[in-house]
Amino acid sequence: MAHTVESSLNTPTAELRSLLDSAERQLPTLDAQSLPSYLQRLDRIAALFTLLEAEHAEQQTTTNQVLRSETVRWDDLQRQLAQRSRRLVKLAAASGGFAALRKQYAASDGDWWRLDTFVAAQQRKQLRGLLRTIAITALLLFVSILAYQRWFAPDPATVALVNNLSEIERYVDEKEWEPALVAVENALQATPDNAEFLTWAAVIAEQLGDAERAEQYRAEAKAQFAQQELQFYVLLGSNRFRAGDLDGASEAADTALALNADDAQVHFLLGNIAEGRGEIDAALAAFDRAASLSEEENPQLTVVARMRYGFLLQQLQAIPNQFDAPTPNAEDAVESTPLVTP
Repeated sequence: MAHTVESSLNTPTAELRSLLDSAERQLPTLDAQSLPSYLQRLDRIAALFTLLEAEHAEQQTTTNQVLRSETVRWDDLQRQLAQRSRRLVKLAAASGGFAALRKQYAASDGDWWRLDTFVAAQQRKQLRGLLRTIAITALLLFVSILAYQRWFAPDPATVALVNNLSEIERYVDEKEWEPALVAVENALQATPDNAEFLTWAAVIAEQLGDAERAEQYRAEAKAQFAQQELQFYVLLGSNRFRAGDLDGASEAADTALALNADDAQVHFLLGNIAEGRGEIDAALAAFDRAASLSEEENPQLTVVARMRYGFLLQQLQAIPNQFDAPTPNAEDAVESTPLVTP
């Protein structure tokens, strides 16, 4: 009985299973010193599989039938070796690398002795992939730049126009009329027929009290609108309003209203002027009218007009009713300030 047990422990199959057990357990904690013996143990495992395959061939069976689980474990162990190949290559560096180990030990043809070449091949593959990605990205970027420059990029004249207009409006907002006039006249040197620049030039000249120059610029601007006289007065009124000239803006709006009483932009301008004067009821009516008139042709203006209407309505509701408020003493009375939204 003892002889039977001892024989079963010394069989190639038992040795194979024992070596697989130790190889699986040791791999996660493998160090540089034990690496050579570990690789030799793998050689022994491979040799045992070869031996068992020969034996099973004589018995007309296959290794997969007899050692199905061992074969699966062996395949899995080799996959783990490949996954940990970079770490194992670092461990081998302490002994001069895998090339030195192959010369020093009787290395088999097993892939585990050539993990350095496996890692090098992976690195070359990754490098080629990286270079390919960089090349594709560069090509796409180049094509995108060409497409943008050809079909989407604004022309230099448009860019200059926007920059000039921004500079003019900044000076107007700061009420710096002399620099504003210089900026608009410089812009007109590049685009002398630009209606927006001419209109701004007229409004700025008005603020400087130069009636003759203002009249000249107004005439030149109006000529640019040809059959769109109403649009000229809307632009003139809007620019005057931005410059703080409410009376001049109202005069231009009234002229535009006489040309077309159902134009949404005119009523929106009237709403701005009324709000600027603190005439909240008139502003609400004008914004409501602008929103109604622009629903079909200019939905964006409809949205803006309704937002302005809602904002003013909220402010109006927030003002205390004068009949509900306590009557102040004479010495405490102060002049009420109309609601003005700049």
